[in-house]
Amino acid sequence: MVEIKDFMFTPMTLTVAVGSTVTWKFDDSTQHTVTADDNSFASTPMSNGQTFTHTFSAAGTVAYHCSIHPEMTGTITVK
Repeated sequence: MVEIKDFMFTPMTLTVAVGSTVTWKFDDSTQHTVTADDNSFASTPMSNGQTFTHTFSAAGTVAYHCSIHPEMTGTITVK
C-alpha cells in the first residue's frame, strides 16, 4: 500500500511481482491523483479516506505523479 499524505507518496519507491495489485490510500484533505507518466493508468482527484488500485500485469518500471501537484512523484518496479 502507498499512503498519500502531506503532499508525498510513502513509500516513494515500491517493488512488486507481476500480477500484483497496488492500493494507494489518500490520507490528505487536499485532493491528489495517481497518474502514470506513460498514461497507462490514472485516478480521478481523491482525498481523505478514498483509495485507488491498479494491477500491474507486465514487468518494468512505472513512474507516476500527482497531476495536480506534479512535484509529487513515485515509482513502481514490477518484477
